Amino acid sequence: MSQAATLARQIRDIHPGPPLLDDWLDPRLQALLLLALALTALILVAWLGRRLWRYGCWCRALSPPDRGDPALWLDRLHDRLRQESLARWPHCRSLRGEPWLGWLDQQGQTNFRRWHPQWDGWLYGGQQPTLTQRRALYADYLRLGRRLLLGRLLAGKATP
Repeated sequence: MSQAATLARQIRDIHPGPPLLDDWLDPRLQALLLLALALTALILVAWLGRRLWRYGCWCRALSPPDRGDPALWLDRLHDRLRQESLARWPHCRSLRGEPWLGWLDQQGQTNFRRWHPQWDGWLYGGQQPTLTQRRALYADYLRLGRRLLLGRLLAGKATP
């Protein structure tokens, strides 16, 4: 046996190494579990961030009702609702008027149907909604966006 091996055996008796911990898990397994937990948290934060970002885009896609021309604002609202509903539910393409507004109400727990008597006049008759009506429509638009993009996460939050 070599002199180095003899010395190593003697030193091992004097210096046994680090004390063994009384952990219930191997430190390597603990590190893997911590890594899995960190990855899960990261995925959850990324998912939540993406949903909040999409809702922010939803809000920015339509300016607040007190800015700009009321007739153009209502046209943009109508186009935005049509575009989003067709992207999510192509089968609603044939809905018009009160059935479509009622269907939107079912999707987002909104109250667009109450505007049915004025809706066609606003879009095609040259009439303009008042500022109060536009604010109520905007609140329903934001509520629909929260329901669709944030789901049950923040859907119950009061609208501004």
